[in-house]
Amino acid sequence: MLPKKFPCRQLAALVFLLNFFSAALFAQTISPADWGAPAVSVSHADGKWIIAGKKNVVTLNDSDLAVSIKNGSASWSMVPSGAKDMLVKTGGREFYVRLADAKKISIVPYNTGFKTGVKISLNDWPRGFFHKAVNLPLYLTVCLEGRDEELVCDVAADEQHGAVLRQLDWPTALDAHDVDYTILSNGRGNLLPRDWPKEYFPIRRNTPAGKVDPTDHSVLQSHVIEDWSMSWWGFQKGKSAMMVICGTPDDAAYQFSHPAGGPTVIGLRWLATLGKFGYLRSSRFCFFEEGNYVTLAKRYRRYAMDTGLFVSLKEKIARTPVLADMIGTPQMRVGILHNQKEDSDRYNPTNHYELFTFDQRAEQLQKLKASGVDRALVFISGWAHLGYDRQHPDALPPPEVAGGWDGMKRLADTCRGLGYPFIFHDQYRDYYLDAPSYDPQFAIHEEDTSLPPKAFAGSRFGDSKEGQIPFMRHWDGGKQTYLNSRFQPGHLRKNYQLFFDHGIHPDGIYIDVIGYIPPDEDFNPEHPTSRSDAMRGQEELLDWSRNNLGFTATEAGSDWVVPYVDCINQSGGVGKCIPVPLYNLVYHDAILISYGEARNGGQKNLLLGMLCGGVPELPVTNAGEKSLALIKQMAALHKRIALVEMTNHEFLDAARKKERSTFADGTTVTVDWDEHSVVVNPPLK
Repeated sequence: MLPKKFPCRQLAALVFLLNFFSAALFAQTISPADWGAPAVSVSHADGKWIIAGKKNVVTLNDSDLAVSIKNGSASWSMVPSGAKDMLVKTGGREFYVRLADAKKISIVPYNTGFKTGVKISLNDWPRGFFHKAVNLPLYLTVCLEGRDEELVCDVAADEQHGAVLRQLDWPTALDAHDVDYTILSNGRGNLLPRDWPKEYFPIRRNTPAGKVDPTDHSVLQSHVIEDWSMSWWGFQKGKSAMMVICGTPDDAAYQFSHPAGGPTVIGLRWLATLGKFGYLRSSRFCFFEEGNYVTLAKRYRRYAMDTGLFVSLKEKIARTPVLADMIGTPQMRVGILHNQKEDSDRYNPTNHYELFTFDQRAEQLQKLKASGVDRALVFISGWAHLGYDRQHPDALPPPEVAGGWDGMKRLADTCRGLGYPFIFHDQYRDYYLDAPSYDPQFAIHEEDTSLPPKAFAGSRFGDSKEGQIPFMRHWDGGKQTYLNSRFQPGHLRKNYQLFFDHGIHPDGIYIDVIGYIPPDEDFNPEHPTSRSDAMRGQEELLDWSRNNLGFTATEAGSDWVVPYVDCINQSGGVGKCIPVPLYNLVYHDAILISYGEARNGGQKNLLLGMLCGGVPELPVTNAGEKSLALIKQMAALHKRIALVEMTNHEFLDAARKKERSTFADGTTVTVDWDEHSVVVNPPLK
């Protein structure tokens, strides 16, 4: 018991000491595992840092920053630091720098409490004899995280000293000399064998001779369906597999090379945002002693769920009830006016104009209903004043030659009377010079006037540039540039208010291209727009459409749009090497995917749609007997399995002529490509 007159200050000091020693004693009696920290140790010996967990051991070489990982019996190694690791800009000049050439290198243990490894601080890179070293501090962390001990690598740059980081290839590419397959998420998914006999580049076309087309200068970047429909890629080696998940994909790409006969080189590449590095970038490497492309797709599915990319169709139906009626409903595309402009690359002097009036399309739909097609979702295209892909974003009023506003209203009323929901095929990115409101200040501006332009897809179809503004003229509307996405939602609201004013209320919308192409940067100082900003603008398009129209759809669907759309189409192809349904293994029950024989591949697309559990596209006229049978079968299958996960895919023979998909309800779909046949078990009623 303390004396009655014990001073308050002494009492406080005594309490502090008791608490201090109690905390110290408590800290000594528990292990990191007791408070949830990973059981990972960090040590340094013989010029190497060792990050050792129970499952994985990571080795970092001091001298060349090479990283290797031991996962059970499998070993994975990344190539050492190289001459073009990073592109730096200072004093108005750009040049490449090797990471390991930094004059100041510090490597120390690093522990956040949930991941453990090392922090690498780098600065002062040489820049020739007569120049000061480049002052650009870089901070790299290499850590094992979680029970699975996944390797997480973060990098940040301090760009406050006169130099900026324009591009960084780190972590470096995997040494793939003994990899069996590289697994790419471009298109719907590809397996690329190490010794694939043709030269291969994901986004560039091949010539008939099997070479990459030298005139196609499309560049790799994220959120392009042909580069990566999802932000990951992986590798198979024997029974083992590993994958790379890009945690900050908005300004990312990958370095890539596959000469004829291989091997494949692929590694992370961080791009600048509005001219500089800007923010921390993060990547995650996952390792599996036994696994294949299905294993990796399922790991990414879990990642998509954890990060909000995955929104199930059941959740979407809860917020947009009309979506429930689209399950198992064939989709139909009807065009009104095609009217190619003479300055379009597609202009054909003998076949540049085709017209179906609104009343003619209404009559066709009535005949379709009478033939027994009880329900279909109608996509109406070519309704713009001058025809398909003309004058966007100011496409209204409807063409007078097709019936104008009254004719469009009659078609809308016909669809409603038949029980056929309808939506408009619409477009807000392509910005045509003959649009009534066209003004170059609202077009995206590239960083400088250099050629060739970087904007997709002019880089493929032939492009030009006037000052900083990129142009192309491939589509029916002729010369165009690209509208800054900040201004796209305003045009959407303007156009649909006009529809509403005329008593036309579509059941949704198909917004062309935004799910297929990369978001656009704009360097116009009046409204600078990063890729992330551009995505936010296009998300606003989709959010407004869902709230005011209903069903939302877009083209192809890189996975950043999955939370915002209900449906995508098969645009983008199935792969140029060995197609595998990676996208479906991740997102089958999160989004509808349509398949139709009008696309490249013909009737094979319907078989692919069966394999992937998709929704069929139905032609308004002239469906062949076998095609119609497949369409009906696919609609019935989709009705059964649209809301359940695709759990597996497998090839059933060495030649990959037979393959099978499996769904969570036990349904299997087996396709024989030689026989052009499909078997569903249990059988469809």
